[in-house]
Amino acid sequence: MKALRPVLLPVLALTALCAAVAGVVEGGDGVLGAVLGGLVVILFLGSTPVVLSPLVKASATLSLPVALGFFTTKAVAMLIVLLLLFDVGGVATHIDSRWFGIAAIAASFGWTLLQIRAFKRERVPTYDLDNND
Repeated sequence: MKALRPVLLPVLALTALCAAVAGVVEGGDGVLGAVLGGLVVILFLGSTPVVLSPLVKASATLSLPVALGFFTTKAVAMLIVLLLLFDVGGVATHIDSRWFGIAAIAASFGWTLLQIRAFKRERVPTYDLDNND
């Protein structure tokens, strides 16, 4: 969880900023849409390092199949979440879908850029050169 902190806190702040703007522009439905959009992105993008990091350390061989399986599971879960959130006549009447999308896109871009920055600062070698000449 410590490795997620440099990414998580700014994305939470970005989600709060989107919610504040949505509140001024659209009211309560906009705030709810923006908060849910940001939280869905944080949940789905944040779960990847939490689940896969221990696995990669334990077995590099299993990391690709498990990563693909986890990606497929997250894709199905995302479809279910979107179907539940935007069910006509249900919860969708209280969620502004435009602000949900704006906050989700902003949180996704923010998460990705911050993950890239954190990875570059970690200085983890991404390949190993053979020193045998």
